[in-house]
Amino acid sequence: MIVSITFKNNYGAVPYSAASVISEHTDTKSALEDAFGKTQNIFCSWSEKPAAGVTVCHHNFDGTPLRSSMVGDEFTVFDADGAATKFEVARIGFKEVA
Repeated sequence: MIVSITFKNNYGAVPYSAASVISEHTDTKSALEDAFGKTQNIFCSWSEKPAAGVTVCHHNFDGTPLRSSMVGDEFTVFDADGAATKFEVARIGFKEVA
Protein backbone atom coordinates (compact mmCIF):
# COMPACT_ATOMS: atom_id res chain seq x y z
CA MET A 1 0.00 0.00 0.00
CA ILE A 2 1.07 3.58 -0.60
CA VAL A 3 0.37 6.27 1.98
CA SER A 4 0.56 9.93 0.96
CA ILE A 5 1.00 12.33 3.88
CA THR A 6 -0.20 15.94 3.85
CA PHE A 7 0.89 18.17 6.72
CA LYS A 8 -2.14 20.33 7.52
CA ASN A 9 -1.84 21.47 11.11
CA ASN A 10 1.26 23.63 10.81
CA TYR A 11 0.26 26.71 12.81
CA GLY A 12 -1.90 28.24 10.07
CA ALA A 13 0.48 27.54 7.18
CA VAL A 14 -0.66 26.24 3.80
CA PRO A 15 -1.01 22.42 3.78
CA TYR A 16 1.70 20.60 1.84
CA SER A 17 2.56 17.10 0.68
CA ALA A 18 5.29 16.00 3.08
CA ALA A 19 5.96 12.38 2.19
CA SER A 20 4.95 9.25 0.38
CA VAL A 21 5.43 5.93 2.15
CA ILE A 22 5.40 2.55 0.48
CA SER A 23 4.24 0.14 3.17
CA GLU A 24 4.63 -3.61 2.90
CA HIS A 25 1.47 -4.02 5.00
CA THR A 26 -1.68 -5.09 3.18
CA ASP A 27 -4.24 -3.88 5.71
CA THR A 28 -5.10 -0.20 6.03
CA LYS A 29 -4.62 0.18 9.79
CA SER A 30 -1.12 -1.32 9.73
CA ALA A 31 -0.13 0.76 6.68
CA LEU A 32 -1.29 3.95 8.45
CA GLU A 33 0.62 3.06 11.63
CA ASP A 34 3.71 2.20 9.58
CA ALA A 35 3.62 5.54 7.73
CA PHE A 36 3.05 7.47 10.97
CA GLY A 37 5.98 5.72 12.66
CA LYS A 38 8.32 6.38 9.74
CA THR A 39 7.56 10.12 9.86
CA GLN A 40 8.49 10.73 13.50
CA ASN A 41 11.61 12.59 14.65
CA ILE A 42 12.66 10.26 17.46
CA PHE A 43 16.39 9.54 17.29
CA CYS A 44 17.03 11.64 14.18
CA SER A 45 15.10 13.61 11.58
CA TRP A 46 12.97 11.31 9.44
CA SER A 47 13.25 13.78 6.52
CA GLU A 48 17.05 14.00 6.66
CA LYS A 49 17.55 10.23 6.94
CA PRO A 50 14.39 8.67 5.47
CA ALA A 51 13.59 5.05 6.29
CA ALA A 52 13.23 2.46 3.56
CA GLY A 53 10.15 3.14 1.42
CA VAL A 54 9.88 6.82 2.40
CA THR A 55 10.07 9.58 -0.23
CA VAL A 56 10.38 13.12 1.14
CA CYS A 57 8.10 15.33 -1.00
CA HIS A 58 8.80 18.73 0.58
CA HIS A 59 11.91 20.62 1.60
CA ASN A 60 11.96 23.77 3.73
CA PHE A 61 13.59 26.71 1.96
CA ASP A 62 15.90 27.34 4.93
CA GLY A 63 17.15 23.74 5.03
CA THR A 64 15.55 22.82 8.35
CA PRO A 65 14.15 19.28 8.61
CA LEU A 66 10.43 18.57 8.52
CA ARG A 67 8.42 18.12 11.68
CA SER A 68 6.87 14.83 12.76
CA SER A 69 3.41 13.74 11.65
CA MET A 70 0.83 14.89 14.19
CA VAL A 71 -2.87 15.24 14.99
CA GLY A 72 -4.75 16.94 12.16
CA ASP A 73 -2.49 15.73 9.35
CA GLU A 74 -4.05 13.89 6.42
CA PHE A 75 -3.00 10.40 5.33
CA THR A 76 -4.33 9.06 2.01
CA VAL A 77 -4.04 5.30 1.56
CA PHE A 78 -3.91 3.83 -1.94
CA ASP A 79 -4.69 0.12 -2.07
CA ALA A 80 -3.44 -2.41 -4.64
CA ASP A 81 -6.26 -1.43 -7.02
CA GLY A 82 -5.40 2.27 -6.77
CA ALA A 83 -8.49 3.17 -4.74
CA ALA A 84 -7.83 6.03 -2.32
CA THR A 85 -9.19 6.44 1.21
CA LYS A 86 -8.44 9.59 3.20
CA PHE A 87 -7.80 9.62 6.96
CA GLU A 88 -7.03 12.31 9.50
CA VAL A 89 -4.66 11.69 12.38
CA ALA A 90 -6.80 11.73 15.55
CA ARG A 91 -5.74 11.96 19.19
CA ILE A 92 -5.83 8.16 19.21
CA GLY A 93 -5.54 6.44 15.87
CA PHE A 94 -7.00 7.65 12.58
CA LYS A 95 -10.43 8.88 11.52
CA GLU A 96 -11.69 8.25 7.98
CA VAL A 97 -12.69 11.54 6.36
CA ALA A 98 -13.46 10.61 2.75
